[in-house]
Amino acid sequence: MKKYVYQKKFYNVRVAYAGYFAALFLIWSIYRYIVEKDVLWAFAILACVYVVFNTFISHSYPEEVDIDDHRITFRSFGTVHSYDFKQIEDFRIKENPASKRIYLRINRNISQLVKGRYWIECSYFNDGLELFNYLLAKEDEIHPDTVKAYAHKSNEFSPEEKKKIEERQQERKDKSVFNRKKKK
Repeated sequence: MKKYVYQKKFYNVRVAYAGYFAALFLIWSIYRYIVEKDVLWAFAILACVYVVFNTFISHSYPEEVDIDDHRITFRSFGTVHSYDFKQIEDFRIKENPASKRIYLRINRNISQLVKGRYWIECSYFNDGLELFNYLLAKEDEIHPDTVKAYAHKSNEFSPEEKKKIEERQQERKDKSVFNRKKKK
């Protein structure tokens, strides 16, 4: 089993504290709406409800992703959502390769209000690139006849090309100003 964990300090700032702030602002917005009857506070209430719902109720921002041969598990704030790969009918990803961010929908054809939607910011997980590539490969495996799967297959590099790319990336890292400072 492979365990991918969101870096604690980033999870606290980007997810937990943002959720707590949204909950507090929700209370303040409700108070201001009652006092002022201004429509802008109603929009603030809706935005805060959305953030609080995604963070604390539907657990859409997992702190930990566990993957083994038979299942994938998402953990957040003590709640566990687990899926057997045999029971997954729909596994759709909208990815942003530049930021390594994924929006994952699992079994969206089954009505599930509080389960099955996950924002995964792979760059903040340990072995995040591996997690990002694994999820994309899993989507291609579950839905092999999609245009997206064909595009991924046609864009694969040969082992020689992969080695050249890795060598170029390593050269860039070695020449980087940031790495020179670390070596001194």
